[in-house]
Amino acid sequence: MRRDSTALRGRTRDSSWQWLMIGIILGLGCASVFCLAAYASNLLVLNIPGQVAFAPNQTPTIVEVEREVTRVVVVTATDSPTETAPAVQPPLGPPTITPFVIAPTQPGGMPAPIATNTLPGVLISTPTTAALAPVGEQPVVGMTLPAIQPTAPVAVQPTELVNIPGGTFIMGTDLAEATRAIDDCRDRDGGTRCDIAFTTDSIPPHSVTVNSFALERFEVTYQQYVDFLNALGPRSHLNGCGGQPCAAVQGQGAGERPRSFIAFDGVRYSVTTELYLQRPVAYVTWYGADAYCRFIGRRLPTEAEWEYAARRPDGRLYPWGNAWDPARARTSRPQNMGGPEPVNAFPNGISADGIYNLAGNVSEWVQDWYSPTYYGEQAANPGVIDPQGPPSGTLKVHRGGNWDALPLFARTVHRGDMDPLMPQLFIGFRCAASPQTATPAVPVGQPTIALPNTPVPPGAGN
Repeated sequence: MRRDSTALRGRTRDSSWQWLMIGIILGLGCASVFCLAAYASNLLVLNIPGQVAFAPNQTPTIVEVEREVTRVVVVTATDSPTETAPAVQPPLGPPTITPFVIAPTQPGGMPAPIATNTLPGVLISTPTTAALAPVGEQPVVGMTLPAIQPTAPVAVQPTELVNIPGGTFIMGTDLAEATRAIDDCRDRDGGTRCDIAFTTDSIPPHSVTVNSFALERFEVTYQQYVDFLNALGPRSHLNGCGGQPCAAVQGQGAGERPRSFIAFDGVRYSVTTELYLQRPVAYVTWYGADAYCRFIGRRLPTEAEWEYAARRPDGRLYPWGNAWDPARARTSRPQNMGGPEPVNAFPNGISADGIYNLAGNVSEWVQDWYSPTYYGEQAANPGVIDPQGPPSGTLKVHRGGNWDALPLFARTVHRGDMDPLMPQLFIGFRCAASPQTATPAVPVGQPTIALPNTPVPPGAGN
């Protein structure tokens, strides 16, 4: 029995190493399987000398929805290297989160415009809105988000500018010219508005110097202004111009006028008829005109600049000369045609510098606040360069007459006034800018432009 027991123990010791080897092999196999699984699951990244480790290329799958402010967070992958290596293209890096903030909605479900006093640039690319999961439901993890493609940029094509050299001129008129104008109005046109009271705010004449500037050749069109509103976004006509209304759109409600030629369907602005695409825009507030000009990198002209451009080079009473001619401008005489002509109409009525419709068609907002006594104040302070108008007021100046007014109001010296928040069917605008090669104007001993048949006031230009 001892012999048999010893033999059994020997066989047991001889087989133990075999079991050990089997265990090691099984352990290595399990470890290999685990490593392969980890590598396939991107839990293990191998760093091989001389190569760049690439982060996993993940498909965007996350959408976050916040209840208080509608916010779409889109996860997108950007080309950003995780390590650097010479002469190696940057690999696809970890995803970055690009937020698109959608303004809180107003009644009716339309997004409120984000108003700002600064409207830089000419091109705006409007992103489309990513689809949101219904409020109260969790987004499906692993879902593929639709690609967010921006719409085509909304471009506003500015009007050609005409350089106006600086100079000194006599601004305004005198009682003798105003009286003749009233007599002509009564004899030629008739009507109750041939009243001297409409001329006294342009008296007395006074010397003014303006630096060189540029003025748009044509009035701003409906097409241009609709492009501007579309660049600002939906409902911007209500408060998108420095926090103020921009323009009235067609309709009967708030911010609407039945005769406006700007339509708004809740998303986009358009011109109601192709007939008006190239006609001067109207029903624009002063703030809407100012914002448009700043949006394209320009500004409204000052009252002095506007009159100087209209009267060059000899102080004329109309852009073409000193005699009224109904074939050169659209006013309410010989008959009211019920609206303006295209901005390039009346080439025989252009100014000496080739600027169209500075008389008639639509009146034009200018930069200045209105004061009926401002000219008298300026006359007491001769030699002013580039006057900017009163520092404050409740009314803004508009110049040039219009299709709904008598020729009396189309004189280059006439001043109109209007509440800046009251858009009118007969008021539009054009923009001004600094010329590329502007030289400051130097006051001279005598104005280069004087009112016809008007003596130069004492001390003018000194």
